Amino acid sequence: MKPNLAAAHPSCWSVKAAGLIAMTIATATATAAVALAQSPDDLTVEPGRDVPATIEGQSVMLRVLSAGPDRLVLNAQTAARLGLKPAVLVGRANLNVAGRREFEGRNRPADFIIGGIKHNERVLWFPTAPAQPADGTIGPWALRHNRVTFAFGTPDPTAVRHDFPMFGTVDTGSVAGYREATFGMGVAFDLDDPSPYPRASAAAGAAIARVYGGSLSGPTWDVEILFGIMRPVRLLTLERPLVIGPLRFTKIAVRVRDRIDASGRGRDIPDADMVEDPSEVVVTAKAKGPRPVFSFAVPRAAMADCARLSFDKRAKRIELWCKPGG
Repeated sequence: MKPNLAAAHPSCWSVKAAGLIAMTIATATATAAVALAQSPDDLTVEPGRDVPATIEGQSVMLRVLSAGPDRLVLNAQTAARLGLKPAVLVGRANLNVAGRREFEGRNRPADFIIGGIKHNERVLWFPTAPAQPADGTIGPWALRHNRVTFAFGTPDPTAVRHDFPMFGTVDTGSVAGYREATFGMGVAFDLDDPSPYPRASAAAGAAIARVYGGSLSGPTWDVEILFGIMRPVRLLTLERPLVIGPLRFTKIAVRVRDRIDASGRGRDIPDADMVEDPSEVVVTAKAKGPRPVFSFAVPRAAMADCARLSFDKRAKRIELWCKPGG
């Protein structure tokens, strides 16, 4: 029997494998950027640029993610090219998003080298999932480097460092912890997310709206969570800004309440587009189901005044370097 292991990422993905969780990717291209110069214990990369690596002695290129499954998840085509076969024991894996199974996959232990350091970890691949960037992806917790840095803006000698507690494990994702008096949530800094708005789960959006005021408006639209998986959101406009370190938010894409998965579970948020009908009778009841998820994802656009994001695993700290006042 395979235990269900939940990931601590705001998008709440998990891998169900026999006795472990694993997630990441690997690939090889001649035009990809090499990791910037650094000490052996540090790895510095540029978001959206692939890093050369080897898996079982064969060349690949990996996309290092600031927010995503941290273990190595290969594209199925790459796994086939490398000749990888599932482990005889515990060789299956399932990818779940907020408690909902999306893909069935395979895994096996493998040797791989990235950033000059050798690793021996489980590698996963999902045959029916759409291809991801490069040959695969990997995140900070799955890398043996103590410090993983993403350089994505113009260096500024006056930049101010903002610290956040780092949570997660190699089997989940690398997230920051954020807590207020009445709620807390996991925050991901997603430098690969092109969205104009941060994204909140239904429960997190409702908690934020209760504290800062605000209402939903406009139509729904779909956003990609990962692996081509789409979920509906609506725009929440706040009366007062939500402040997370140097970042201020007044508009948030909030997951629509539904029963698709646990990220859609949460309390009602006032709807600016709804016209009340005094004759309408509303019946409510407590619904059973998975516990709601409190998650928040910050896209790259929200970090326009920042230039560096570091994950210091020894200190269990996430550092965001931004312009003064930014």
